[in-house]
Amino acid sequence: MNLRKHNTPPHRGRAGFTIIELVICLGVIAFALVAIIGVLPIGINVQKDNREETIINQDGMFWMEAIRSGATGMNDLTNHIAFIEIQGSNSKVYRWEPVPAAAGDSHIELPRGVQGAAIIGLLSLPAQADLVGPVTVKNWPQINNPSQRYNWIRAKVRAISGSAVDKGEAAKEMAFSYRLTSEVRPIRTMGDWGNLSGNKFAIDANRFRKLNFYEIKLTFQWPEYVFGGDERPGPNRKVFRTVVAGRLVNRSLFNPIETATGRFQEDITSPFFFFEPNRYSVPKGVVGQ
Repeated sequence: MNLRKHNTPPHRGRAGFTIIELVICLGVIAFALVAIIGVLPIGINVQKDNREETIINQDGMFWMEAIRSGATGMNDLTNHIAFIEIQGSNSKVYRWEPVPAAAGDSHIELPRGVQGAAIIGLLSLPAQADLVGPVTVKNWPQINNPSQRYNWIRAKVRAISGSAVDKGEAAKEMAFSYRLTSEVRPIRTMGDWGNLSGNKFAIDANRFRKLNFYEIKLTFQWPEYVFGGDERPGPNRKVFRTVVAGRLVNRSLFNPIETATGRFQEDITSPFFFFEPNRYSVPKGVVGQ
């Protein structure tokens, strides 16, 4: 048997990456990752800011329409209102909440069964109304404010629009919330800058305008933080304004609804105010007539 010897040429070394090349590749990848990681928080913050501003825009239009139309049947608002705090013209602070007040609590419970109407009624409280108690207003309706003291009304609101996940009971404490400050004032007229004495027609026209034309200013500040039990608004701020033509009437939420009109009974001492667009009148008890 003949054994043949095959002379196989030796395998040549295959080309590969050197250590230096691997180090350079890792450096390029690390540089790209650092750039991506650095931009990522900015993108997340921009997305969060856009989402919050969208919620504020939608909620702003919702609140403005509810107040200017004098809405009374929106009881689901209690799911979004944490509290309404009013610093009255008497310098005292009254805090309304949709939960029962136990002995020793400093807040007042919103009227049961009509809490939605009470929320709109308190946010519509005019700045110049003479609030002398948590449920008592005097000298209304009035044109001028001789005391030069005004009501300051703010509320902590959990977002009405936005993700459905934030609407659950378990997510209430973590849901996006904001501070809502409401200001309702009569439109300034020529009588505020000039002397109308002696001109009965101008005086009557001035009284009519100041009792039937109002400016609504809603200020939103967000997000709402809690530090040591105190609520503080964040740096973001947006203002909504509109003008309402019509009566601003205070009504009692503690009396039965009038069967003839389907409205709450008028009560010139009540702190719950409601706009009635396109209805104009000068009440008989106007102070200054």
